[in-house]
Amino acid sequence: MHAMHVKDLELSHIRLLARLVETRNLSRAARQMDLSPSAASHALAKLRKLAGDPLFIASSGGLMPTPYGDRLGTAAKEALEVLSVGLAAESRFDPRTASRRFSIYLSNVGQLTFLPTLMAFLQREAPGLSIRAVTVPVESPGKALESGEIDLAIGVFDNLVGGFHETPLGREPYVCLVRADHPSFQSGMTMDAFLDVPHAIADSTGSAHHAALDLAIERKKIKRNVKLVVPEFAALPMLVTDSDLLVIVPQRLASLFAPHIPIKIMPPPISIPPMSIAIYWHERFHRDPANKWLRQAFVKLFQGEWKEAAR
Repeated sequence: MHAMHVKDLELSHIRLLARLVETRNLSRAARQMDLSPSAASHALAKLRKLAGDPLFIASSGGLMPTPYGDRLGTAAKEALEVLSVGLAAESRFDPRTASRRFSIYLSNVGQLTFLPTLMAFLQREAPGLSIRAVTVPVESPGKALESGEIDLAIGVFDNLVGGFHETPLGREPYVCLVRADHPSFQSGMTMDAFLDVPHAIADSTGSAHHAALDLAIERKKIKRNVKLVVPEFAALPMLVTDSDLLVIVPQRLASLFAPHIPIKIMPPPISIPPMSIAIYWHERFHRDPANKWLRQAFVKLFQGEWKEAAR
């Protein structure tokens, strides 16, 4: 008996071994594989030569496996079953029965604005799914997306280029917030008041959308009276309620806080380009059914909201 290695086998050999150990009949195995009897006979002859063992012996009960043929045929059958399960798992994804956790890059603002709607949707449509929201790292966010540690990135990213796909969700405008009874804005927004009052801002280090806002204002050659810098937009609305501070935040964030704290929402006195929010994912997972389903869920839940708001 020769030592046979996996590298010596073709997939058709493995399939033939599995069929023979089940059918005990070469012609029947050939039909199940859509092979001609001569092709199946040739393949079996090659296997016998590789193994140095007859593998299957003609008998009154059909082709009966030798002990080695039985072990080899059983192993081939089990290997094909494992492969079939793997292929089936890749080809379909049923959110109603699936049980897994998705990891998503989301800023603090993204967590506040996206997660309540997303979690309500999952509770209705995919109760076995869960979400892990991950703060976006300052450096190399693409590595975790490429490896599969992170499934999607949602927001504004200028460093996900080669090997990445994106789908726009919408364009988010900025608004100004002050406390409801701010004396400088009793008659609404004016450029003089905007320049005069103290501002609180979000640190733009490592954040594409923070940096874009700062750059848009700098291009207007406007110098704000900045009194406070915080790491995230999400903290800004609460800072105006007991102060004379003015903050600039995404409109969705302002809308979340408006019913709960005494603030006034006003348009900026200058034109500020809105944020372009998008979904990002790596090419490795472009055809992955689970990843694709989650991307489509985001589009279904949020893309339409921006279109409605833009009307």
